[in-house]
Amino acid sequence: MAKVIPDLTEQQLDELPSSAEAKVYRALRERLSGDYVVFFQIGWVLQRQDEHARDGEADFVICHPSSGYLCVEVKGGGISFEAATGDWYSIDRHQQKHKITNPVTQAMRAKYSIRSKLAESQRWRDLGIKNVIRGHAVFFPDIGDTRPMTRADLPVKLIGCMSDLQNPSPWIENAFAYWHNQDKTQTRLGPRGLEIFQEVFARSFEVRPLISALLQEQEQRRLRLTKNQLRVLDFLRSHRRAAVCGGAGTGKTVLAVEKARRLSAEGFRTLLTCYNRQLADHLALVCRGTPNLEVMSFHQLCHRFVEQANKLSGRDLVGEAKLTYPGKDLYDVQLPNALAYSLEVLPDRFDAIVCDEGQDFREEYWVPLELMLADYQGSPLYIFFDDNQNLYSRAQTFPIHDEPYLLTTNCRNTDQIHAAAYRYYRGAQVDPPDNPGADIQTIEARGREQQAERLHSQIVGLISREGIAPEDMVVLIADARHKSDYYALLRRLPLPRPAIWLEEGPRGGSTVLLDTVPRFKGLESPVVFLWGIDSDTSQKQELLYVGISRAKSLLFLVGNTEACSSLRG
Repeated sequence: MAKVIPDLTEQQLDELPSSAEAKVYRALRERLSGDYVVFFQIGWVLQRQDEHARDGEADFVICHPSSGYLCVEVKGGGISFEAATGDWYSIDRHQQKHKITNPVTQAMRAKYSIRSKLAESQRWRDLGIKNVIRGHAVFFPDIGDTRPMTRADLPVKLIGCMSDLQNPSPWIENAFAYWHNQDKTQTRLGPRGLEIFQEVFARSFEVRPLISALLQEQEQRRLRLTKNQLRVLDFLRSHRRAAVCGGAGTGKTVLAVEKARRLSAEGFRTLLTCYNRQLADHLALVCRGTPNLEVMSFHQLCHRFVEQANKLSGRDLVGEAKLTYPGKDLYDVQLPNALAYSLEVLPDRFDAIVCDEGQDFREEYWVPLELMLADYQGSPLYIFFDDNQNLYSRAQTFPIHDEPYLLTTNCRNTDQIHAAAYRYYRGAQVDPPDNPGADIQTIEARGREQQAERLHSQIVGLISREGIAPEDMVVLIADARHKSDYYALLRRLPLPRPAIWLEEGPRGGSTVLLDTVPRFKGLESPVVFLWGIDSDTSQKQELLYVGISRAKSLLFLVGNTEACSSLRG
């Protein structure tokens, strides 16, 4: 059985536009010896064209190392030639004539054009075969008698017909012999010549898409999923107060921002707040320029109102809170109460408040927030939360009495990242996204210094070879207590210009952010490197859930072999 390139299935052969070509393909594949290599429907473009050698294609090119190559043009149906006009026709089963291109000329031009194309290959020139055996022929698989077709430019030996389908070898051997006898200086192709012929006309290749292109495709799918989540806003439209609960990636922040924007567009003076300063800065950037909408973290809110009240009243509200709550934490107790005191002085109130990452708010925060509403009991208040992201061990009692609305579909991560993150999730069922992605990857080394070097090498490769923007990558440290050690190890390793490392700052162009998992809560990044997973922490389950789920498309686990293997399952 001959090797035919490409190797088509029976279904593919049945679907070919030309049944004649399918007949010849099957005959050559099944009835030629394994020494032959047959190329089907090949094409080429020449560096330089001339009168004889032009860009072209061939139905079949039959090669044999002991001979050379034979270009064969195939035409189905009956065949007619009118000498007066030089026109060729095929004849269908209804005896209708259809004008066709001269098959002899097609095969001959392909023969010379292939010679020119081979000459462009340095490997072919190095081989030194200056005049390989080459020929052209035609094959009419629906014709029984070829003798009436014989012409000066078409000897009978170069015409294949129906009977040759049963045993094509003698016909092919005769065709090769005919052309070799025409020019005794021609030499054989040889095994190396056949190898180069295949390299030129049927070289296999695999060029995978850039990772950056895959990320863009996944982001388009993600946008469609996120739009589906906006149906929740229809529910919120008819409820002045509501809590919305969902696991990581279910679109809570997207919905919180959209609800805040809609409220402000309806004329409500709206506050969009959260616990995490990093998230607040991001939301402020996203919502910049939106009328009637103010965005700040809860403690930014405390500082702003307390400072304004101190200036108006001459009081020291934080000092008063410290006297009332001696020994209590400044941020957890004293500042929230100072905020409540400021409302005795300031008349400013919000018509609506939207709170994201509500699981991080202590019970002491809710009273001053409610007092900031124009109507303590009736003004709109919406809280978005995830019980599984309670890294700060906050209270879970919200000033909303109805059961929370549940978000049940992850629309941020890929399927693989969802599966890894939700191993550490406890709560209502969250369906995985319909967004397949790459497997989770590991960067394994025994110590931090070697881990840093391998992590750095991976980031450099993603920037320089895969086209990923530096700002689309984040290195998150799970071991926040020693974050400065991790930062220092990377800071000494340069990135391709103009990229630079950015430690705990607002993400911008050409920066790779270094941050901790708790600080990055509520945020996301196309590519995340989760480092420091070797260290034991009292909240490792929550840290892993939050850290893994920050990655939208690509996740790299960085640590020793044992830790990486454990997280990958």
